[in-house]
Amino acid sequence: ISLGRLLPQAVYPFFAYSRVASFDEPMIASVPSGNFGDMMGTVLAREMGLPISKILCGVNENDEFPVFLKTGRYIVKPSRKSPSSAMIVSNPSNFARLVDLYGGHVYDRRDTEGKVVQEGVMDILPDMSAMRRDLYSIPVSNKDHYSAMKEVFDRYGVVIEPHGAVGWKALDTYLGGSHEKLAVIYETADPGKFPDDVNKAIGLTPEVPERIAKQSKLNERIYKIDNPPLFRPDGSMALSDLQYYHTKSIIKDIFC
Repeated sequence: ISLGRLLPQAVYPFFAYSRVASFDEPMIASVPSGNFGDMMGTVLAREMGLPISKILCGVNENDEFPVFLKTGRYIVKPSRKSPSSAMIVSNPSNFARLVDLYGGHVYDRRDTEGKVVQEGVMDILPDMSAMRRDLYSIPVSNKDHYSAMKEVFDRYGVVIEPHGAVGWKALDTYLGGSHEKLAVIYETADPGKFPDDVNKAIGLTPEVPERIAKQSKLNERIYKIDNPPLFRPDGSMALSDLQYYHTKSIIKDIFC
């Protein structure tokens, strides 16, 4: 994942902090996590000086990270389905960045043709004590997605979607049910994108946002990039110049 995609995600916690905190007041950030983009962006925000006292990394039943944080063993397993569909990730691409930040190293082992033969090989263990000091992580079962959504609705009258439910559950568990410390919870999308899951949890179907409703009526457009990729000496592939300019021309035709 390009760093250019990750850097804007460091803005979220600064924006949240500006809305809820006083100057230099410590804040807990609870981040529902799949590919670790928002979580790593929050780590970067903390490294830039934002007073985040703890980063909570809630995951679904793909529990590789909380198990690693607890045991020091990173074992990638087949992905498991979950209501938090954007977080069905067993080997987050940004995990390597997090490990590197704490002095470790993890990589995917490849064969001579560049194909991945083993994911998540950790040859240098990061500083686990520092990582445990800064981060907290739990897995949230599929069942608990729905119970968390119902709890938030019953207590506060707020409708949240499955990813936000993971963030809530992580925070509620970390605080032991006592919500006296300053904290923010990230959400991934509008509840209107998950009408069936929300209805299953609280018995109500959320209104579909106007922009999503409009998009559902548009004709689907599919474009094929026929140009070959760039093959690197190590066997991996990258976007070639031909692919880049072909894609650029398609985008130009769409918007210009």
